[in-house]
Amino acid sequence: MTVRFVTVMVLVFALAACGKLPRPFEGAGREGDPQLIDVPDAATIKVDVANDLPDGAARHLARAMVRALRASDIAAYSEDPSEGTYVLHPNVIARLDDARFAHVDVTWVLYNNQGLAIDSTANNGQITAQSWFADAPKSPEDGTMNVPPDIARKLSALTPEGIKESPAEQEFDQLVTAPAKWVVGKVSGDRTSMVMAKPLKVALVDFAGAPGDGNEALQRSARAFLQAKGIAISTDIDPESIVLSASINVQPVKKGNSPPELDRVTIDWVLLDDSGHELGQMTQDNAVPHGKLDHRWGSIASLAAQAAVDALEGALGQIARDRGLLLRADK
Repeated sequence: MTVRFVTVMVLVFALAACGKLPRPFEGAGREGDPQLIDVPDAATIKVDVANDLPDGAARHLARAMVRALRASDIAAYSEDPSEGTYVLHPNVIARLDDARFAHVDVTWVLYNNQGLAIDSTANNGQITAQSWFADAPKSPEDGTMNVPPDIARKLSALTPEGIKESPAEQEFDQLVTAPAKWVVGKVSGDRTSMVMAKPLKVALVDFAGAPGDGNEALQRSARAFLQAKGIAISTDIDPESIVLSASINVQPVKKGNSPPELDRVTIDWVLLDDSGHELGQMTQDNAVPHGKLDHRWGSIASLAAQAAVDALEGALGQIARDRGLLLRADK
């Protein structure tokens, strides 16, 4: 999906703060319930509800993954407010065909409790339109989904009898079978041997069109601000690389026959993958005194690059998540 941004150099960009990091079982349990015994040390997985999907499909998908994980003795849940040892996030692309099927491609990204991507897997399938647009589950999520199954069985008397599986649940269960097995293998093995995801790298290429030292100054400043944010810079282009390029244009602003007093400065910043496909774009447009940038750009290059890096950081983060990469290297 192409992400487009439009901004102006002088704008100040505000970044949303990240939420609290997951802490296993914090706030879980029912106070004063003598039948709720202590939960042994075990991996818990919070399954995110996907964004940009019909609400019913998003919740059925999350609950299907929860059911599949719990069937393999993994303590998983999606709607419980407890926070997990791991977070499993689905990135979903879907399209409807003329036969009324939703063709679904899902990339599942597994994160640890520090918000770092461990690995990702992808699968695809199809869901009938009736199930894709089915209502969200009306019953509350099983309250014992965040404890191991053997303990959940001991608590079964405290849990209302479940509703029989619907056609929608059956279809979503089939969709998650393969990725659920992958997740189980990841969290049930030797966790100390887990290989963390590779960090995203940014290659600064094709800074062109500026008068004076503008091309070099903008590239140098962009590199400095990316590194200040902990984002790796690469001189090579490979599958972990994103290319950042800038096309600069400086033109005098003419008013009749009078000599120009201002120059219009336009900078098009573009993010590309290693195959040259555009992933994101933003444009900066401003005016400076005529001739000011003919030789040295100085602080203007720094201001423009800082605004661009701040604005594109969100797009870089989304690209990293979609690819199962880290935006910043694990320190």
